[in-house]
Amino acid sequence: MSAALRARSPNIMDDIVKRPPPSPSDKAPPQKKLDVKPRPASEEPTPKAGSPVIAPKEKSDLKETEKKDEPSRQDVLDTEVFGQILELDDGDRSFVSAMVNEYFEQVDVTFDQMDQAMQTKDLKQISQLGHFLKGSSAALGVKRVSATCEKIQNTAKGIPTEKTLEEVMSLLKRVKEEYNAAKRWLLLESSQTCP
Repeated sequence: MSAALRARSPNIMDDIVKRPPPSPSDKAPPQKKLDVKPRPASEEPTPKAGSPVIAPKEKSDLKETEKKDEPSRQDVLDTEVFGQILELDDGDRSFVSAMVNEYFEQVDVTFDQMDQAMQTKDLKQISQLGHFLKGSSAALGVKRVSATCEKIQNTAKGIPTEKTLEEVMSLLKRVKEEYNAAKRWLLLESSQTCP
């Protein structure tokens, strides 16, 4: 991060991680989806000598398995938000790494608090924690975790019935899985050095 930027915002990490989430009117318009069409079989590249040949059916099976097992960077991170954070760094990713590590600590503490609140069926506390984690995740561009935390926040505001508790429990399980996927990408992104 440049000295001029540090002088303007000495606590920029605190500002970014702890700022409130944007209001619905501040949200960016949805991004356009690319219309990607599969290549006809006649245009498929021919395999090199000695490489295994995979039948077309097997290729689609592999793609589905990859998607289920490991979400892509774009699935997990809002690349625009995360890109803006990368721009604040000097190039060695120390700033980004510090932000990511702070986020990890926040998430671990918040998940522990959510688990404790779930044991006592304190939906109000879970809703507040969901709101907090939604904002922290959005500030770093961890979009799936942020979206699920918003669902936790809103669902936990409901009347504390068995159905509500089951929904919140299911969402907590889901957000932890999404966080683990995001954690892998954040570790990768924060450890890379810029050219």
